[in-house]
Amino acid sequence: MSEQKTILVTGATGLIGRPLCQLLEDRGHCVRTLSRGQRGDFQWDPGKGELPEAAVRGIDAVIHLAGESVAQRWTSEAKQRILSSRVQSTELLARRILESESRPVFITASGINYYGYNRNEPVDENSRQGNGFLAQVCEQWEGAVKPLEEAGSRCVYVRTGVVLSSAGGALAKMLPPFKAGAGGRIGDGKQAMSWISLHDLVRLYVTCLEDAKICGPINAVAPEPVSNRKFAETLGKVLGRPTFIPTPAFAIRTLFGEMGKETVLSNLAVQPKKLNEIKFDWSYPDLEAALSHTLKE
Repeated sequence: MSEQKTILVTGATGLIGRPLCQLLEDRGHCVRTLSRGQRGDFQWDPGKGELPEAAVRGIDAVIHLAGESVAQRWTSEAKQRILSSRVQSTELLARRILESESRPVFITASGINYYGYNRNEPVDENSRQGNGFLAQVCEQWEGAVKPLEEAGSRCVYVRTGVVLSSAGGALAKMLPPFKAGAGGRIGDGKQAMSWISLHDLVRLYVTCLEDAKICGPINAVAPEPVSNRKFAETLGKVLGRPTFIPTPAFAIRTLFGEMGKETVLSNLAVQPKKLNEIKFDWSYPDLEAALSHTLKE
């Protein structure tokens, strides 16, 4: 058990934030929540530059999870919200911290979309930035933290893959057709999927907090990416349902446009090089075990 820390968490009521706050408290840490509504310990409005100084006073760490959902059709207005919700909020947090005397650890969510959406070779934390809207979002998102890094804070960018949870995210949207026996591969099914169980992702955030050697980008993905076909077959096996009904790639592009191309049809085999180096203790490194656990929760 590490020493008790005071941690400011944004996005605390979200898919990742809720179980993460619980685990942090279970480990003896003091959690402060920052919310746009009335549910948090402190309220803020990044669009207006409003963040009380008291929120960052005396903190040891920030875990920044807040951001507009990318799971929507990308109109020009939606793309602006997706970008600004991440960059403006991060810039505001960094500015308030720099105005204070503290230099807390700063851990921010990011995405494997940093590497683009169609890479023919495996990538790790040393790989170059890729192409696409989400790659640009991740670059600016992480870039907003750089002033803190330069001022001496330990900063971590958690580049997250497909999070397995029945409560939200991609898997929750896939479950209804798969449970009805109408699931299957997307397109030719050859595209690589880099995934992580919510259980392991939450533990990973705690590891990033408590292990002072971790800094910079870290790929939050399980050790073995799988093809989309393999993912569909494994999900069908766990559910005890057939997976014979594919979804054509053109249908995804027609329905979701640019968002579908960069997310649903993405081809990214991401390696967790840094997690391998620190010998992260995976609870669910295997897809079938991860899905079985997830669907029992």
